[in-house]
Order: sequence, then C-alpha cells, then structure tokens
Amino acid sequence: MQMLRISNERRARLRADGLLAINAKSQEVLHGLTFEESQFLIDFGEETPGDTPMPERLAEFALRHEQARLRIAMADDESSADEEHRLRTATRF
Repeated sequence: MQMLRISNERRARLRADGLLAINAKSQEVLHGLTFEESQFLIDFGEETPGDTPMPERLAEFALRHEQARLRIAMADDESSADEEHRLRTATRF
C-alpha cells in the first residue's frame, strides 16, 4: 500500500475525522482526490500559513475533497435515518 507522507499523529487525526480512504490502487488518499493531489494538498497545508492566498490548483483540490466529504456525510446521515425508520416501523408490529 502506498501511504501519504505524513506523521503518524496527523494520519491518526485524519482517520479519526474520516478524511482518509484507500483507493482502488491501494493508495492512501484524501476523499475525492488522487494520491498525488492528496499529497500536494497535505504538503501545501503544512508549509503555508492559513492566511496566505491559495493557488487555484490548491483551491480546486480542497473544494473537491470537501465536496466528497460532504457527500459521504450526507449518505451516512441518510443511511442512519433509513435505519431509524426501519427500526421504528418494525417495533410497531
């Protein structure tokens, strides 16, 4: 498996926050990004202060990652709501 170049502490935080995935090529990635894009985003974030303007490419990667993360969160919420509905319906009978 190809792992991103990050500290174990940062990897643990990203995993705990549900931001990492393993793609079809067995590469560790940020959701919605390729391995190279993920590494670029991580590297840039570690080297640049938060108030520095983001280059267009970085902004694109950050947006795609956030959109993928939100899609996953919404799907998880819908799945939880469906499960709650099934449980409530099943207990009525």
